[in-house]
Amino acid sequence: MWEKREEEWEREKAARDRLMNEVLVGRQRQIQEKMELNRRAQEESIKYREQLIKELEEAKELTRREKEQEEELKTARRRELEAQVLQRRLQEQEEQQRRREEEEEESSARQRCQELVQQEAKRMAEQGYRPRVGGRAVGQPVHLGLPWHMGDGLTQTQSSLPLICP
Repeated sequence: MWEKREEEWEREKAARDRLMNEVLVGRQRQIQEKMELNRRAQEESIKYREQLIKELEEAKELTRREKEQEEELKTARRRELEAQVLQRRLQEQEEQQRRREEEEEESSARQRCQELVQQEAKRMAEQGYRPRVGGRAVGQPVHLGLPWHMGDGLTQTQSSLPLICP
């Protein structure tokens, strides 16, 4: 009976050992599966992080290029404005130069006119008054419609000079 009992205990022990081994093997398999899932999750996390880093770098590069383009546009606009300002200054200088030249020409023409008036007045004082017929002095050549300053300048009367000379 004792031997039967020991055999039964032995069988129970063997069954317990087998069951324990099955539980340990199952638990070990669960742990390995869990470790494998964790490893995959870490790999995916690493890939996701790498993807985020890559996208961040691309966004930084895009931002850098956009800033660079903006700076280039600002520089181009500034240069264009500077060129416009320079052009305007040059135009103003040319306009001032043209005005000075016109004033000098006008002054020179007035001075020449005054000289001609003085010459005519002197001639009239020396030669006396000659009556005019048709806008020319009697005995003077016809100037063929040329303006008075293109002729000899001596055929104008004192009364007509102020109308011609400014």
